[in-house]
Amino acid sequence: MNIFKRFRLMEQAGEPAPGGAPVVAAPAAGTPATPPSAVPPADTSPASLLQSAGTPAPADNDFIPEKLRVTKEDGTIDQDASARKMAEAYGALEKRLGSGDAPPKDAAEYKVVVPDALKEAIDPATDSGIQGFLTGALAAGLNQAQVDFVMGQYFEMAPKLAAGAQQYDASTAAAELKKTWATDADFNRNVKNAYTGANAAAQKAGMDVNEIMSGPLGNNPHFVRLMAALGPEFQEDRAIGGQRMTSDADITSLLTSEAYTNPRHADHERASAQVRGYYERKYGTEAAA
Repeated sequence: MNIFKRFRLMEQAGEPAPGGAPVVAAPAAGTPATPPSAVPPADTSPASLLQSAGTPAPADNDFIPEKLRVTKEDGTIDQDASARKMAEAYGALEKRLGSGDAPPKDAAEYKVVVPDALKEAIDPATDSGIQGFLTGALAAGLNQAQVDFVMGQYFEMAPKLAAGAQQYDASTAAAELKKTWATDADFNRNVKNAYTGANAAAQKAGMDVNEIMSGPLGNNPHFVRLMAALGPEFQEDRAIGGQRMTSDADITSLLTSEAYTNPRHADHERASAQVRGYYERKYGTEAAA
């Protein structure tokens, strides 16, 4: 192969000629050559690189929510006006949400300030109701300022709620007791007996009966009925022999005694008075309705 033929083959293959630069193959016949100045430069922008890698390029205005976009007369997005509108919207939202303080990582990090008047009655660390609220507050995303507001309202309303609940309990207790003590006379007599029984028990325990009856026990129907049953036992009912009458059997024994059955007996008047007083305390003096 002579040198000219070899050079021709190298030229067609695009290999560099001996001692020279690479030879650019000539365009096929009938194809106009593109001048170097007309070849567009390679697009090396991030959007183009992402698109060439198979990732869709983000639009220039995707960072602006659709409802906050402002368009120009030609229908394109006015980025400056849209950015101002977005800033105004977020500013208004921040005012509504407050300072934007984040909630703590754990409910135990909330601080609960108890008013001085309630410190002896409420310990936030051990109060199951408050701890349950704080757990829920964390789940709801409340920050410390929001918890402070809610707890402040609670501590202000708690005494009023407690007073209302106590009144409601007293009404409920009375309604429950009237299921057993149906008439007003029966109800009043037994409530009086309950006070008598509670007073005697309080004296033995060195307590104030008013504190007992004005507390939760005073509205407990079971406690009131128990004290009403014990009340007559603390009255000055003593049999002729000096023994306290504590049951119907005692009064029956007195009823069959000679002192009660024999009008001429020296203790007849005393025995009759004891029997009459026993039944008055137990059943009242008013006629049944």
